[in-house]
Amino acid sequence: MQIFMVDRASRPSPRWEEAFPDAQVLRPPFPATLPEGAEACWIGTDLADWEVHVEQRTRVHRVIVHSRHPHDEEGIRAFDTGAHGYCHTLANATQLRTIAATVTGGGLWVGPDLMTRMIRTVRSAQPRDPETPPEGFDNLTPREREVALAVTTGAHNKEIARQLGMTERTVKMHLGSVFKKLNVDDRVQLVLHLTRLRESHPTV
Repeated sequence: MQIFMVDRASRPSPRWEEAFPDAQVLRPPFPATLPEGAEACWIGTDLADWEVHVEQRTRVHRVIVHSRHPHDEEGIRAFDTGAHGYCHTLANATQLRTIAATVTGGGLWVGPDLMTRMIRTVRSAQPRDPETPPEGFDNLTPREREVALAVTTGAHNKEIARQLGMTERTVKMHLGSVFKKLNVDDRVQLVLHLTRLRESHPTV
């Protein structure tokens, strides 16, 4: 995995070096494009113009924004400018590698609290349930339907498990099946699909 970091420092911190030993750090003045083969670009919010860099890089690369003081408002700004992930700068090496793998694999990396807020925002845009089930909903098992609908409330896996009387592992198993059957990649896309907003809001 070829990783690039847009940073003012000449080298990443030890934990970042452990996670991505072959990463390249891009310092000011930053090049307009990344070298060919770049799979992910990390951009820190300590850069004064980080949003400009995110908007530029996301046109051709998968971008992950990291922050030393993450909060929902900043995370939403990151995704509004096109980021594919948002996390804490001080995440450990294992977490950093997991985040990179998720994003380069085509997914989004969103913290649970921010994900809940995003889902509720999307859901509120379509407060009434559709009169007819969304495409593919009939292919879900009764339990999968319950889990899918619970996701639209913004509930975490632990909350869904408690509500439906199952383990978190079972919730994850059902969600994986739901994603596959409905051809969605993550919880936000699932909500968009179930509320019939996917065509008008292809990305969040």
